Amino acid sequence: MPTCEPKSALPSSRSEPRLFEVLLLFAVTASVHLFTVCRVGSFWDLSNTWFDRADYLTLATMIRHGRFPDGLVPPYFWGFPYAIAGISKLFSIPESVALVLIAMSASLAVCVLVHHLYGGWVATLFIFLNYQWIQLSVEGGSEPLFVLLVYASFEAVRSARWHWAALLASLSATVRPVGVFALLSFAVILARRKSYGQLAATAVIALASGALYVLPLWIVLGSPWGNFSGYQSDWGSPGNAWPLTYPFGALIRGYLAGLHEVRWPNYVMSLAWLGVGVVGGVAIWLPRNRQKFAKLQPEALFASIYILFFISYNSVQYAAWNLPRFFIPVLPLLLFSLRDWIPRDRRVLWTAAVLSALLASAGVVSFRKVFGFKLP
Repeated sequence: MPTCEPKSALPSSRSEPRLFEVLLLFAVTASVHLFTVCRVGSFWDLSNTWFDRADYLTLATMIRHGRFPDGLVPPYFWGFPYAIAGISKLFSIPESVALVLIAMSASLAVCVLVHHLYGGWVATLFIFLNYQWIQLSVEGGSEPLFVLLVYASFEAVRSARWHWAALLASLSATVRPVGVFALLSFAVILARRKSYGQLAATAVIALASGALYVLPLWIVLGSPWGNFSGYQSDWGSPGNAWPLTYPFGALIRGYLAGLHEVRWPNYVMSLAWLGVGVVGGVAIWLPRNRQKFAKLQPEALFASIYILFFISYNSVQYAAWNLPRFFIPVLPLLLFSLRDWIPRDRRVLWTAAVLSALLASAGVVSFRKVFGFKLP
């Protein structure tokens, strides 16, 4: 007689991915991307022209050798170049190798952190959903280190280690200035809880870290605000530049100006990520997510301030077309707010991960060289 086996209440294909599977997906995605890029040409030659990598390497070289030629110092924040110069000096390796080593190691650590904080499905999707994250992890960029420091500060908050949280968030602000939003969210939560002692200690740590950071800038550039001077040209006319405008103001002007100038894939991708950011940001505060974020108030507040800042960023030429990259640091929180919509079929996720890795390669070496044809 045939026996009837009880059906599983939760198919194995829908069970939460364990950390090993998340790390395996990361390794496969990075390997596919790296292999595809190296088939076309030298990894180092191709990656050195990618995004702002060359500027970070220039800064790291200047810091390591202590020489800052007038007018040639890139305006980027120095936290990432400090790390590059330090690793390069410590292991006696070229700055370009140190940059990739930091980015890959930080990205790997982010996988572990996101899995621990938000679960396997969020960590899995975060690895590949935005293919620019794959590029930033393999070719190298400041985002992996920034995301690591920010989410490590969230982990410290969950265990009530506010001093460590303040220090890690302060360090993240030296990599990307928007790290200050994490500090602001911590201050708001502590003030609401009337934890004035913790609030004062957090403020002291943040101010001390900021003072130590701006002191070399003051000496080298002649101003503690030297990092910001290079961005002012993006904010409007000289003497009337302001980094913020009303929400969507610069974005709408940028999209209208790019109708006949920007290629449609970039246009669609930017609009898609704007939609993800706005929908996910609103979803964080919906009643159905209230219990989910009840203990994650600093993270929710950080995501909201961060998204509001970038949809109000006053740069017509810069904001819209860099929005996919800008939203990467809050992507785990957006995915967590939309967690019920994540597909639970591993076949879909793994196929999408490989496709995303190929798209990341196309962004470095061209679409035609990866897929064999050119987009219209």
